[in-house]
Amino acid sequence: MSNASLERLRKFLLPLELAEAELKTKPAAAVMILLREEPDGLEVLLGERRKREGDPWSGQVGLPGGRHHAEDGTLLNTAIRETREEVGIDLNGRAEVLGHMAPRAPGNKPELLVVPFVALASAPVEPTPGPEMTAVFWTPLAQLPPAQGKTLVPTILGELLVPSYTHREWLIWGFTYRVLEELLVFVGLSA
Repeated sequence: MSNASLERLRKFLLPLELAEAELKTKPAAAVMILLREEPDGLEVLLGERRKREGDPWSGQVGLPGGRHHAEDGTLLNTAIRETREEVGIDLNGRAEVLGHMAPRAPGNKPELLVVPFVALASAPVEPTPGPEMTAVFWTPLAQLPPAQGKTLVPTILGELLVPSYTHREWLIWGFTYRVLEELLVFVGLSA
């Protein structure tokens, strides 16, 4: 990533300290947007969640993350723990956390506030699916805008036509789509 691109991304991200204020307002969770540099540009790590009864994101493609636990201390620690558990990557010493995006509530859990943290791998990292994931994969950010469309998906409200990206056999929609859509603006790949 060029210094100009990195500085552009940092300009849009919020300082890490602000994330903790969100803990006081609603039940909180965190996700990690882990980026790596490849010759063709930035890639983001995504995973397909295992199908489980009671999981509102069962079978969907998402970012590593989950609910905040008191023993985590900070929301950043939640995102780091969940990344280790879900995709087998210990970020300590292997990635630089650049900041976080504005907290947001998922459409199917409006009572939950999720803080998306953004990190850039500073060493080679190889993901492996943990118990909550069936697959993990890297997706080139530059390929997402051309893969944009609308897809009919089953939801708790019935079938809905939603904006989505398609990467290989994976459909990216909902919360993850909205986060990636904003990230593409931050890194200059979308208007």
